[in-house]
Amino acid sequence: MATPPPHSNAPQGNPFAPQGGYAPNGAPTAPAYGSYGTQDAYGAQNPAYGAQNSAYGAQSPAYGAQDSAYGHNPYAPAGGYAYQAAPPLTPGCRICAAQPAGDMTIRQHTGLLVAMRFSKMEGPFCRSCATAIHREMTTKTLAGGWWSPVSLIAFTPVTLLWNLYVRAKIRKLPHPTPSPTGVVMDQGKPVLQRPLAYVVLLLPLLWLAAYISNEVTSRS
Repeated sequence: MATPPPHSNAPQGNPFAPQGGYAPNGAPTAPAYGSYGTQDAYGAQNPAYGAQNSAYGAQSPAYGAQDSAYGHNPYAPAGGYAYQAAPPLTPGCRICAAQPAGDMTIRQHTGLLVAMRFSKMEGPFCRSCATAIHREMTTKTLAGGWWSPVSLIAFTPVTLLWNLYVRAKIRKLPHPTPSPTGVVMDQGKPVLQRPLAYVVLLLPLLWLAAYISNEVTSRS
């Protein structure tokens, strides 16, 4: 069978062959391995990419400057984004939970004939509760702190001086806010307006009565 003549408009070469690569018959075209030669062009772009990398690196100080700007946030540590812990809340009064409250220790001493007893109440207390506790414990010290020789000479005077110092601290506290628990201590009368505060004045009379009784007994 005769081979038909080629079409006059037949395409030159294989349209599916890569341009500048291998010909359909395997014969290399010029330039040989031309498709790989384009790597040089990409290689020539590498400096450009490197320059971009340098440009990005040049931007890093700008980002660092932003970090410094964020570091001025008073709630975050300098140079970071983490928030600092909020300052602890001021503790309220241990009796009524009102604020403000101050740390203090109020003391009481009781002197017995052959024994002694020490008591104390530790804060924080607001001004109202501290005043009520101070008046109560100081009055009890004035009433019952003299009935032991050691208490009379040392412990009761020291306790009263300590409570006098605490009284000055109480007066420096501002008036408290309303109690959130509704607990309100009755401050009562001041110490010098309570009869028990003057029990100590009976002590000389008791000593005088004991002396007279002893003299009468010895003479009889």
